[in-house]
Amino acid sequence: MQIEAKSTVNNTQLFVESCSAAPYDTPNYWPTYPIIENGCNLDQTVQVHQRANPRQFRFSMEAFKFLGLHDQVYISCSVLMCEAGSSGTRCSQRCINSPLTGHHHHRKREAITQSARHFISQGPLRLKRSAESTGSPVTPLNLNLVFIAGCLLAAVGMISAVALYKVRASKVKYQPLPSFEN
Repeated sequence: MQIEAKSTVNNTQLFVESCSAAPYDTPNYWPTYPIIENGCNLDQTVQVHQRANPRQFRFSMEAFKFLGLHDQVYISCSVLMCEAGSSGTRCSQRCINSPLTGHHHHRKREAITQSARHFISQGPLRLKRSAESTGSPVTPLNLNLVFIAGCLLAAVGMISAVALYKVRASKVKYQPLPSFEN
C-alpha cells in the first residue's frame, strides 16, 4: 500500500500513526486487526519500503482474510503532517510504546508545526485465487442448473415407469375358462 499527501506547503512530512484492517469501511467496526499503532508495526509481516519523498509512506504485508462471511478487507489509517525536521512533533517521536507519551503541550507563543489527525481508508481489497494455485479448478454449481437436471431425471423416470406398466399390461389377455360340465 502507498499513502501519499498532496500538499503545496513545502518542508512537510507524512506520519502514519495507526493503521488497521476491518471487513467494512468503518473505523470502529469489530473485528479489526491492528497493523500499525502509535507509529509501531504490530503485524510481524509488515515491511515498510523506502520513501520516494517525505510526504509518502509505503508498506506491504502478507494477505489475510477475516474468518466468517467477510471476503473483503479495508485498510484504514490515521495520518498527520508535520514540519520536516521539527523536534517536538508527533512525527519526530516515531514509534512510541505508550499512547500517553504522544501528548505534549505547546507554550502560548509556539507555532503549530503539525496538522490534526486525518482518517483515510482504502478498499475493499479482495484476494483473487488462480485455478493453478488451488490445485484443481473448482466451479461452483449453479443451483438452477441442478434443479432443471433433477426435474428432467424425474420426468424421464416417470415416463419409463408408465411405458413399463403399459407393456406389462398389454401382455395380460383374457381367455374363457373351459367348462367341465357332464
